[in-house]
Amino acid sequence: MEVSAMAHPRVIRRARLVRRRGKQSLKRAMWMALWIALGAVIAHPPGTASAHTASAVPSDGGAQYQFLMSALRATGATPNAYLIHDWTQLNDSFLDSAQLAALGGQVVQELGLASVKTQVAQLANETYWRAVGAWPGGTRAEVVLTSFPGAPSGAGDGQPETVMTVTASSSNLTEGQFSSQYDQVERTVASVNGTPQMSAYIAGFKPSEVSEAEADEMAIAALRAVGAAAVEGMRTPLETSLSGYSAHAPVYVLSRDHRRVNVQVAVHDDSFRQGTDVYVGSPLVIATY
Repeated sequence: MEVSAMAHPRVIRRARLVRRRGKQSLKRAMWMALWIALGAVIAHPPGTASAHTASAVPSDGGAQYQFLMSALRATGATPNAYLIHDWTQLNDSFLDSAQLAALGGQVVQELGLASVKTQVAQLANETYWRAVGAWPGGTRAEVVLTSFPGAPSGAGDGQPETVMTVTASSSNLTEGQFSSQYDQVERTVASVNGTPQMSAYIAGFKPSEVSEAEADEMAIAALRAVGAAAVEGMRTPLETSLSGYSAHAPVYVLSRDHRRVNVQVAVHDDSFRQGTDVYVGSPLVIATY
């Protein structure tokens, strides 16, 4: 049985890793358009974790690492960083700042973060709690909890809800660190009665600039390396992004025309370093850069 869930746009915006220089605004707009086109609907094929029930068999961080690395290596880029992300709707209730802080403290403790800094805000249409801390190996981790009261104040989709994002990023890329952190995030989400909605990407760099045609070839090679064919994409002189579906990845998203997508390859010019940046994500690249 196929199950799907819609991610809340405001939470995704907060959880995104915001990077880059003068091209950032353009790229953010381009990625937002791509997310809208895809519908950002996470689903799971039969035999894997359901999107609405706690996973009986946790996703394998090691398998995700191998999947992403196989695709990235096919582009000729050298891997240099990664990001792990989860978005989860925890409940259908509105929580005040004290309740969010208590829940957030439980999540931080379960993750085992050090040097934690927190902030909280009680606004008219939402309550917001955020923690930033560190894992060993130079990993930055962030937990964001947002609660919406629903229809009376015009927030959310008309119903109260509390959502959480967990993000971990590092330039110290090893299989052991990536896989253990991926699995830890998944376990932590389940520990607070959430259903993990995992995604991850591995980034790489090629020390030469490529043409638009070469970027397209790199993206196609990455998809082929994991048995995927392009489903949809976006091509510009500065950036190429192709999304596809592979039977080897455990989760997928549904495009608006209900096609499955679970691997995305983004290739873009990095004129500052006179090279090319490559991102390979599953099911999508959750970032602006």
